[in-house]
Amino acid sequence: MTDLAIRETTEPEVEEHPDRLHEPGGRGGLLEVFRSRVIVQMLVRRDVRIRYRYSSIGFAWAYVRPTIQFMVYYFILGIVLDLDKRVENFPVYIFSGLCLLHFFNDTLQTASRSIIRNRAIVKKIWVPRDVFPAAAILVAALRFFPQFVILMVGATATGWYFTWIGFAAALAGAAVISVWAYALGLLLAGLNVFLRELQNLLEFTGFLTHWLTPMLKPWTLVAERVAALGLAGSAILALYVWNPLCTGVELFHLAFWEPTVDFYFTLSPHLWTRAWVMLVAGLITLAIAQWVFRRLATSFADEL
Repeated sequence: MTDLAIRETTEPEVEEHPDRLHEPGGRGGLLEVFRSRVIVQMLVRRDVRIRYRYSSIGFAWAYVRPTIQFMVYYFILGIVLDLDKRVENFPVYIFSGLCLLHFFNDTLQTASRSIIRNRAIVKKIWVPRDVFPAAAILVAALRFFPQFVILMVGATATGWYFTWIGFAAALAGAAVISVWAYALGLLLAGLNVFLRELQNLLEFTGFLTHWLTPMLKPWTLVAERVAALGLAGSAILALYVWNPLCTGVELFHLAFWEPTVDFYFTLSPHLWTRAWVMLVAGLITLAIAQWVFRRLATSFADEL
């Protein structure tokens, strides 16, 4: 029987090939955006060129629009409503918040439309879908730069001087707004493919962010108005202060407005604590937004 015994045979083990197939375009995220930075640069150049293609003054519109907005706000609030006498150096106070909120709203608007605007590319070839919202925030940053130049000229002309605290506040404010703008823009870019009504709702964000932040009036004025509401007023004030837009605007006030004033003033409370909290919360929101966006991205081509 030993001669007739069936010899045990073992199948050879299949070695795992080091070059296994991966999902086209990578897994997304900021790392994939960095790897595809050439595509991002091409998208940025294209968007800037298209935006100002038929304009006689070209990129100068990036200076004109915020300047007109500033003049309207300053005339109505500063002169007509007399806030110019209540807030020292009111022009710098307004514009330091205006340019930052304009960057936030510009990023939110362009990023939320980025997938739909690039539907022809999305339907035909596979590229990391994250590059489209990433290009949107870079385009918004390019348009933010001329406004920042105007702010620096105006602040310097009215007595601004460099301080390390101001430098840190400017970086912190820009970081908080950038993280939240990109996180919300990324999330809305994915959702907007399936829920086009979101685009109509976003038309109100620019108006709301201007009036619901201490850009046009000091936060103390809001505190005075809601004080009579008791506990409800305290809750409203807490929601008003503890949000990323208020935190970012007040950090810019600390950076560019505070060195230009002489009288004693009070910025909104716990500013640096809020800066850290809002930055960490923004990074968590960004991670969630990337997870949702990655889940939705597999259906973009079919939906479009």
